[in-house]
Amino acid sequence: MSKKKTAKSLLSWGLALFVALLIANGISFVYRSGAGSIQRENAYSGSIRTPNSNIVRASEGYGINHVDAKGYLNDDRLPLSDHYILLMGSSHAEALQVMQQDNMASVLNNLIDPTVRTVYNLGTAGQTLPRIIEGFQAAMEEFPSADAVLIEMSQMELSTDDFVRAMDQAKFDPASTGEALTQSLSTGRRIRNDILLSAPLVSLLRQQFESMNFGMQDAFGIDRLVAQANKLFAPKSAAEPPQSSAAVNAGATAQPGYAEALNAALALIRSETDKPIILLYHPGVGILPDGTIAIDRDMRYYEDYRAACASNGIVFLDTGDAFLRAYEKDYSVPYGFANTTFLTGHLNKTGHRIVAEAFYEALTQLQEEEKN
Repeated sequence: MSKKKTAKSLLSWGLALFVALLIANGISFVYRSGAGSIQRENAYSGSIRTPNSNIVRASEGYGINHVDAKGYLNDDRLPLSDHYILLMGSSHAEALQVMQQDNMASVLNNLIDPTVRTVYNLGTAGQTLPRIIEGFQAAMEEFPSADAVLIEMSQMELSTDDFVRAMDQAKFDPASTGEALTQSLSTGRRIRNDILLSAPLVSLLRQQFESMNFGMQDAFGIDRLVAQANKLFAPKSAAEPPQSSAAVNAGATAQPGYAEALNAALALIRSETDKPIILLYHPGVGILPDGTIAIDRDMRYYEDYRAACASNGIVFLDTGDAFLRAYEKDYSVPYGFANTTFLTGHLNKTGHRIVAEAFYEALTQLQEEEKN
């Protein structure tokens, strides 16, 4: 082959690769895109999303979400009400898995007043209750005009030590706000964000490489086959009816000092605001052999939460019964998506609606009590 033909072939291959990358990058815009997060200290959360950007996620459910100037997922096309409500929570509240108009903050906002933004969403991935408590004072200093605080949680099994550490709260620094961090970004960080925004394929490929495992552990499914064989040939004992994890939890032992640490942590945030605080717990859901569902509450700690909330003037909500009613009505479930496993993962559109309605009923009841 002549040098001319070789160069022509290389050029054709390079052009084909370039076109393929363009197509893959274009597809990535509708599958996974966004500029990532910014780490920080001295604020409500340890990180925020890149301010004034958009995030698309399609690996679990499908969501297109806008990040406001402060780095939180809020649709800021409507003005923020003077009597706004803070929503604190985990990745369930952040809600990258659903469209922004379908998340709990948006649904609740529409129930209250669709003409303004009454609910301001601080939902952050990984923000468990101890982390919310740790950042609570900083949030109240950043948002001093909040009329109420809503807290979303799905996990009760937390470390006693985590609650103790949470008592050493973050001190708010205006330099840690989304607006200030945007202004202080280095040139390198700005270039990185621009690349991620314009070339989401880079972020997607990085995620794939980070998730790859080159070890030989469980190679060819051997561990799974061995486990199945052990189960098949294990000695048979007297038949026992299957127990839900809630039943197993009920018989387990709670951590020493957990109730005291929880009560002290909730007393701390209660002392930092005289506004209503509502703590909402959305438990897991399991399917039973007869086709019905069961609510998977963590009964080891359940009464501790109820008691701590009652003693500190905090409203405690549990959406478990509402999940059951939704299933009995039309077989709808609060967790899982068409592209994931049934009843697992994050809240879906139904789950967000149920949580929003529970918050709304509690807020309405508090308003009625104030009138009386």
